[in-house]
Amino acid sequence: MQICARKLILGIFVAILLAMLLFFNSGCGADKSVRYYNLGLDAAKRDDYAEAVKLWNEAVRYRPDDPETRYNLGAALIAMKRYAEAETHLREAVALNSLDGDASHLLGKSLEEQEKLPEAKNAYGFALGIKPTHVPSLIGLASIALREGQNRSAENYATQAVALDPGNLEANMLLSEAYFRNSDFNAAYGQILSARNLGPTNAALFFLTGKIAYSRRMYADALDALQSARALGSASDELFCYLGLSNLALGDTREAEREFRLSIYKNRENAMAWKGLAETYIKEKRWREAGEAVEQAARIDPSDPETLLDGAAVRMGTGDLSGAARTLEALRTRPEYPSITDYYLGHAFLRMRNDAQARAAFQRFVETWEGDQALIEEAKALVDRLAP
Repeated sequence: MQICARKLILGIFVAILLAMLLFFNSGCGADKSVRYYNLGLDAAKRDDYAEAVKLWNEAVRYRPDDPETRYNLGAALIAMKRYAEAETHLREAVALNSLDGDASHLLGKSLEEQEKLPEAKNAYGFALGIKPTHVPSLIGLASIALREGQNRSAENYATQAVALDPGNLEANMLLSEAYFRNSDFNAAYGQILSARNLGPTNAALFFLTGKIAYSRRMYADALDALQSARALGSASDELFCYLGLSNLALGDTREAEREFRLSIYKNRENAMAWKGLAETYIKEKRWREAGEAVEQAARIDPSDPETLLDGAAVRMGTGDLSGAARTLEALRTRPEYPSITDYYLGHAFLRMRNDAQARAAFQRFVETWEGDQALIEEAKALVDRLAP
């Protein structure tokens, strides 16, 4: 009986010990999760995202159903440009807490950076469904709209974002870009000036300023802004192209050629750079090189009216006046042809000694041209001179 009693006591002791171990183990995971979570926050405050990701991964291992840890882990991965991994954790965060608009927005960001634009739009839209005034999601939708060429939609989203957060630099820049894409250059210029007052300038801000200034024929200002963008590290084919256009407008064909060549080196499919190079050679009367540049631009976009104009200019320069006139007459059949077409056509007919058609072309040009006033004066004088 004594042995049985001792066995019973031993059994009870073992049972109590097992129960205590189960109790402490059940809290151990949660305790470790909190510890790693807090350490991750400390690392993130130091901008040490690699360490934060490592620590939050450990927190998730002990507590995979915590949406806050998943959200922070996704945010840190986005900061490190590890977008596919971020997507995984942010999907989990949204699944665990479907009313977290910030998580839906960051999911959209991770998807946008992976070019999964339809899914990104859905995520941004879901965030706005939770909170209609969620500025980051409006910014995300504006950004995607610009990438898809939906410039009016981009303007609408960016306008809402700026109205809600006037001091948001990204929203102001997106609105300025949308105005620019919609050819509202005055509004774009006013908006970019507002953006430049919001905080430290950066390469993208200077580049956008340069593009807009060029479109407003403020060529010296454009060149200054574009050179500032380059000094801050911008080196895209589009930047070099606009540098070329600005130099060409200011009469510096040597620098223009160099910048256009750099743009083409970065991206041989940049039709605007090929057109700029063609116009540089036309200005220098280097007809063979101009013709080659026109051929490259036409290869990329054969229906572009500016390329057709450049081709006509090359024909005129090489003495093919009838070929130039045919090209320009074909261009005139378009519903909204460039008004400079009539200027070139007038000169083609004039050199062909067809005074009546030359005068009619110059008259149309005078009535429609809104650019360089010197061309207007020249055309008016020719209209008077060619009067019967």
